[in-house]
Amino acid sequence: MASNNYSAQIKQCLEFGTRNQSRHLKTIHGHIIKTLPCPETILHNKIVHGYAKIRNSTYARRVFDGIPQPNLYSWNSLLMAYSQSGHLSEMERIFKRLPDRDGVSWNLLISGYSLSGLVGEAVKAYNTMMKDVSGNFLTRVSVMTMLKLCSDNGHVGLGKQVHGQVVKRGFESYLLVGSALMDMYAKVGFISDAKMVFYGLEDRNTVMYNSLMGGLLASGMIEDAKKLFQGMEKDSVSWTAMIKGLAQNGLEKEAIEFFRDMKMEGLAMDQFTFGSVLPACGGLGAINEGKKIHACVIRTNFQDNIYVGSALVDMYCKCKCIDYAKTVFDRMRQKNVVSWTAMVVGYGQSGRAEEAVKMFVEMERSGIEPDHYTLGQAISACANISSLEEGSQFHGKAVTSGLIHYVIVSNSLVTLYGKCGNIDDSTKLFNEMSFRDEVSWTAMVSAYAQFGRAIEAIDLFDRMVQHGLKPDGVTLTGVISACSRAGLVEKGQLYFELMTNEYGIVPSNGHYSCMIDLFSRSGRLEEAMSFINGMPSPPDAIGWITLLSACRNKGNLEIGKRAAESLIEIDPHHPAGYTLLLSIYASKGKWDCVAHLRREMREKKVRKEPGQSWIKWKGKLHSFSADDESSPYLDQIYAKLEELNQKIIEDGYKPDTSFVQHDVEEAVKIKMLNYHSERLAIAFGLIFVPSGLPIRVGKNLRVCVDCHIATKHISRVTGREIIVRDAVRFHRFKDGTCSCGDFW
Repeated sequence: MASNNYSAQIKQCLEFGTRNQSRHLKTIHGHIIKTLPCPETILHNKIVHGYAKIRNSTYARRVFDGIPQPNLYSWNSLLMAYSQSGHLSEMERIFKRLPDRDGVSWNLLISGYSLSGLVGEAVKAYNTMMKDVSGNFLTRVSVMTMLKLCSDNGHVGLGKQVHGQVVKRGFESYLLVGSALMDMYAKVGFISDAKMVFYGLEDRNTVMYNSLMGGLLASGMIEDAKKLFQGMEKDSVSWTAMIKGLAQNGLEKEAIEFFRDMKMEGLAMDQFTFGSVLPACGGLGAINEGKKIHACVIRTNFQDNIYVGSALVDMYCKCKCIDYAKTVFDRMRQKNVVSWTAMVVGYGQSGRAEEAVKMFVEMERSGIEPDHYTLGQAISACANISSLEEGSQFHGKAVTSGLIHYVIVSNSLVTLYGKCGNIDDSTKLFNEMSFRDEVSWTAMVSAYAQFGRAIEAIDLFDRMVQHGLKPDGVTLTGVISACSRAGLVEKGQLYFELMTNEYGIVPSNGHYSCMIDLFSRSGRLEEAMSFINGMPSPPDAIGWITLLSACRNKGNLEIGKRAAESLIEIDPHHPAGYTLLLSIYASKGKWDCVAHLRREMREKKVRKEPGQSWIKWKGKLHSFSADDESSPYLDQIYAKLEELNQKIIEDGYKPDTSFVQHDVEEAVKIKMLNYHSERLAIAFGLIFVPSGLPIRVGKNLRVCVDCHIATKHISRVTGREIIVRDAVRFHRFKDGTCSCGDFW
């Protein structure tokens, strides 16, 4: 009598999900030990089975060892304990020791491998069962286990074999088997087979309808899914599946409309419903709809759900409401890698790369391990702000964690080192990659282009095509830019023609600007104008600035005026239209025109963008502007500049004052040049950066002609490598030469 009572208690504990199951089961077990000195085998089996269900293999084994004469149920219960808890070596050992085996034994072995992700071992066990015992122990449970395994891993061939066994043994009439079979076909995209199973069943429940509908949506068969949806008995899962499927097929507007209809039906919404519709709002940038759904989340008390909270953060980030996203993020009681990643990506895509990097560091400090996507995004943020120091640390993280083998991480590192001027490191990483996609090749082509290594960029582009990869618009921008910076005009024209004729890419404003630069940089300004006249629409501001910059460098006043007038017409307050034309006038000695243009700038309240340069040292960014007096190291910097000026003059340096925009004495012009922002930054680097390291300087504008000449001399007289990243490209100064070949 007592034995039956205890069996009922164990059953209740397991079936009704009693809180603190483990503690409750141990309490029952304790009472059994106290009141029943010699429990029956059947009660022992119940206890072993109970511990197996809650994945406590240690206690299950202790009880099993106390059974005087264990039967097959006892052995299977112990096998279940190891199978469910992932202790595969013990599972295998017990399976071999089984005095007898039945279908349950084999199913537990297969399930153990499957649950631990050892698909090959699970399939091997299934095949052994079918071969060694002629499949006599194949049960409906075994079939459903194998079908789920096939579904989760896309093993269609094996799934069809199992289907054959289902038909052979007459299992197809069982609803659960039919449902698993249909679900397998639907998930692997074999929709016609899924339909055949579906319509071949006499009894069909809502779960099966939902499964088939999910398969149709995943295969892009939207109209078929809608038709099925309209004719079925719908529940909350049905509506959520439609919302998710529509959003994933790019039909975000319809997904939101379905959400509204579901709400009107008065159906209960759960975390999956909100997690499906919020990405649709983010994809459309529909912030107002997103806020309404956020209010609905609060009303239904899902604001503390980690899945919904992460979706809200992601939605606000994609709608460019990063501060709203941060508010939601800060209020989340629990955060996972998805929520942190959403913030890292959000900051990065909002142009707030420094905050993205800080968020990633904070994530690690909180104990959340990043996945490959999060780490890749953090490295990309470092690349966008040319932060080599943090990026190198993240590189170390990628190596130690093994995440470097993911292509998104390797691609980000190639881009990082390319944007930070470490072209050799970029090349080394690229060559070490075991797998490269289009982004990998494009990142490397762009890196070579930025460094003016046109031959390498062109060679890499050609190798990419030979590997059967199709270049995109970004790749073409990179290779045409490389041609531009090396003066390979005809080669650049060929790639532009290939872009439309071979690859079917419609040229963007960026591509047209590259072509204008291709002609202009080589001094072929008339051809640049001819190209502009043949464009389907006039260039944007960047296109005209490109032409105007070349006119300044080549001293072409006629075309320069036309370019400046066109730029001012597009954007009357863009300073480049005035400042670049000022430089041309100044180089020609047309001081009256300079004065007139300055008056026009004052009247229109056009402000020239001040030149700024920066250098990072010991985690701090030091910024400089011309005649800067804010630095605490000012005296040291000015003293170093005086010393450098003496040395480079002795080395043959002759100041080029042709572009100084002030009508003053030559000596004053020279003094003005001596204190340009990049020279202040370089002097700081020479003082503080150890001699074994390159000096890395960033600049917001293009390096002027005189500073370019001076920096070549500085690199020779100091024996230092100086890398300057200006608004256009990298300049690597070493031993008196520049990587650009004086062609920038």
